[in-house]
Amino acid sequence: MGTIFRAVGLISGTSADGVDAVLLDTDGETVPRVIARVANPYPDALRRRVMALYEPGDNELDRMGALDRDLGDFFAEAAIAVCRAAGCEPSAIDVVGSHGQTVRHRPPGFSTQIASPFVISHRLRVLTVADFRMADMVRGGEGAPLVPLYHRVLFGGDEAVAVINLGGIANITALATDGSVTAGDTGPANTLMDHWAERISSGREHCDTDGAWAARGQVDAAALQWLLAHPYFQRPFPKSTGREEFGAEFLEQFIAAFPGMGTADRFRTLAQLTVETVALACERLLSPEPQRVVLCGGGADNPVLVAGFRERLPRSRVLSSASLGVDTAFLEAEAFAWFAVRTLRGLPSNLPEATHASEPAVLGALYLPGPGYSVLKR
Repeated sequence: MGTIFRAVGLISGTSADGVDAVLLDTDGETVPRVIARVANPYPDALRRRVMALYEPGDNELDRMGALDRDLGDFFAEAAIAVCRAAGCEPSAIDVVGSHGQTVRHRPPGFSTQIASPFVISHRLRVLTVADFRMADMVRGGEGAPLVPLYHRVLFGGDEAVAVINLGGIANITALATDGSVTAGDTGPANTLMDHWAERISSGREHCDTDGAWAARGQVDAAALQWLLAHPYFQRPFPKSTGREEFGAEFLEQFIAAFPGMGTADRFRTLAQLTVETVALACERLLSPEPQRVVLCGGGADNPVLVAGFRERLPRSRVLSSASLGVDTAFLEAEAFAWFAVRTLRGLPSNLPEATHASEPAVLGALYLPGPGYSVLKR
């Protein structure tokens, strides 16, 4: 074990619910010691501004520039809140790792995250690492998924394990018993269900809470086959996707193709799409099935999805990361705190076998808090 750094990790996922903040102690190589966790939900007006940038529209650059600074302040407040929860001042922190808020993911060309790290570094007076994806992408990678290296540290061992993150988009880290890793995005997890919830509630609801709607519905077999015909699902791993492919426009196409489907049946069919595409990835990457399937992200708390995985993968032990001591909602925030320390130490954080990059890369750019600061102080 090397020098221990105190780090804060910040992220808002594709569901754009708010900022998850974690404070931990880590050497950037072994399992960290988590000290505090805080979730700061976006106010509705701020969330609407984020969601508006997911789709191409008028005046994008001005809207993005203003939102970048405002999100920088919101992320900084989340970092201050997690320090407060830990009983320490920001001055006790060595580094902040901020993933930011993804507003456009266009592999292999670019991936854009906002929440100005200059604002975060200035507000906290702490060295900040951000812009994690492009170092992978300039090496031919997709810039996603980045968390598989951290998954391997947390969950790797002598069993075949599939780690499934169920955010807006679902991704898999397949950990084989020989130590090899394959990873990628399997397709939508919650994003299509979230869009449908917002559509039927005129924006008052952002998700199908606890899978309540889906639990009342039935899978429409013809509609499920229509969804599974999307060409993304046939692409080989590694691969990544986002709302650009599985967003509001795709949902509208689905609604137009099956206009008579009831509300609950549509939720249930979309949930089964998540179950089926994740299960197919598990079977493809860890044939015939993983020994363990570890669920994390917001969808890990959806009983319809959990029951679906257990039915679809009967030979696998399906469990939540929480049962292994890792909070389902905060795993990715932990990862970016851990990555920030690796960046300071000059250690790579991408896995080329997970992103298709040509070589490992030290991820992120450094944002110094002020004159006279030296990254060599430790």
